[in-house]
Amino acid sequence: MVTYLKHWLPAIVFASLIFGLSAMSSPPGTDLAPDYLGHSIEYGLFAMTLLWGLTAGGCKSVTLFRGLGAWFMALAFAITDEFHQSFVPNRYPSWHDVLADAVGAALFITVMVVVLRWRCAAVARLSE
Repeated sequence: MVTYLKHWLPAIVFASLIFGLSAMSSPPGTDLAPDYLGHSIEYGLFAMTLLWGLTAGGCKSVTLFRGLGAWFMALAFAITDEFHQSFVPNRYPSWHDVLADAVGAALFITVMVVVLRWRCAAVARLSE
């Protein structure tokens, strides 16, 4: 159980952070960068934590199925997050935000897949 939690804890913490920021009428940092960039980075990092959980910290092979699984989980959370924002004063749901979330998640997952595959290949070469 502790090992399982160790790999999923970053995703749980990040999801809680996103939920907390979404509950604020005016979250901090919204004037630092364009909205789409903030969403892309936020959900890109979240998607990486999801892939980390799905691959048990990179120990299991990084497959297309696991990458898509992390992306769909991030997308589902983005949709529910926008729905949640519809109940927060001065916040409005936006499909543009969901699109930025999905693009950011896809880009960050792609980078993580490349890095993990490279790392796993390097470890395999060293163990030979």
